[in-house]
Amino acid sequence: MNQRSQVVSGVLFLCVFLAIFNEVLLSPFYPQFFRKVFGIEDLAYTGYYIFVCRLTVVLCSPFWGILARRFEVKYLLYLGQLGTAMMTALMATSTTASQFIIYTILLLACKSSYLLVYPLIIQLAGEAKRTTVAGTYQAVFHGAIIIATIVGAWMVDLDAPLSLFYWIALADIFQLGLCLYCLRGVSTQRPDLQEVCESSASKNQTSFILAIGCVILTFQLANNLVRPYFTEYVNAPPFSLNLLSSSLLFLIPSLTAIAALPYVRRACEPKRLPSIYLVGLSLLAISLLIQGQTQHVWVLTVARIVYGFCLAVTQATLELQLFNQSALNRLHFNYSLATSFANVGHLAAPLLASWLVSSDHLAAPLWVAAMICGANLLLVRLTVFRKLTLSLQA
Repeated sequence: MNQRSQVVSGVLFLCVFLAIFNEVLLSPFYPQFFRKVFGIEDLAYTGYYIFVCRLTVVLCSPFWGILARRFEVKYLLYLGQLGTAMMTALMATSTTASQFIIYTILLLACKSSYLLVYPLIIQLAGEAKRTTVAGTYQAVFHGAIIIATIVGAWMVDLDAPLSLFYWIALADIFQLGLCLYCLRGVSTQRPDLQEVCESSASKNQTSFILAIGCVILTFQLANNLVRPYFTEYVNAPPFSLNLLSSSLLFLIPSLTAIAALPYVRRACEPKRLPSIYLVGLSLLAISLLIQGQTQHVWVLTVARIVYGFCLAVTQATLELQLFNQSALNRLHFNYSLATSFANVGHLAAPLLASWLVSSDHLAAPLWVAAMICGANLLLVRLTVFRKLTLSLQA
């Protein structure tokens, strides 16, 4: 039985890997991709495209969370995987940027179902293994970013970059087959708990979700603000790096995040979450400021290493706090709501980044991201970790 659980967990983590891989594949290279494939020179188009993508996920993710309260999660996942494979294949047939956006919207509407996978792994693993699952998730998440960025850099240099989407669609079909095989006989129905003190519990859950949702929103806004134009930033003076070198710098935080896995598993106990998050976020903000100020590649590299480690730890801390404070029968629903807050941050980030770059400088997103981290630090002390922090001080 234990071996079967490990197989199921491995298959679900594969779903997470492929979902992140597909999402990140072109994200560092959107300006170059749109320039080569569709002849679009305007850098602001990247911000517009990412805005459309994030808006789609914001609107669709709560829908899947609501469905998860009525239907078994694995059937929703099968439906989303099938639709994802079909839409990914259609993206390869795009002849205009407008077609590419339409297929992307349909793809993300289906792919939003993948947001059910992480809380499903948490549910099946049990409370005792949450820290291990959270650490593994961060490793899988950032491992997917690394491989996707490498493939994306290679993809941009292809004569027909869109053709790679056919192979991605085949990978989606493959994972659907794996899930159909491995999840047979596995119940993914949400726990049917007795509805005692339902009104007060629901009120507490709602207050908590609003609080942690605002924290997650600002956290994701800050950390996604630096992504769209980072490769352009290091391609320009004073760094003037080539595509390969800029890709490696872009990847450094993800490589460091994987190295943070043992620390997350060992250190992220419930009582230590407030101090870990507050220290980690402070270091993250400082590293962002250094990245925006330095003119030396080696200093930028060190700052990226610190940034990646702190990013993995603080993100895992927020996720663990969300799961620890969520009732079992609201796990999927709460995660979908929290993801909606996250995607509002994702939604605002490219628009703010585009405005900052066009009105100021390519380094401006890094400076503003550090300031938002400072605001997040204040917000989390007043809300999510307020009681825990006070009890620790006492």
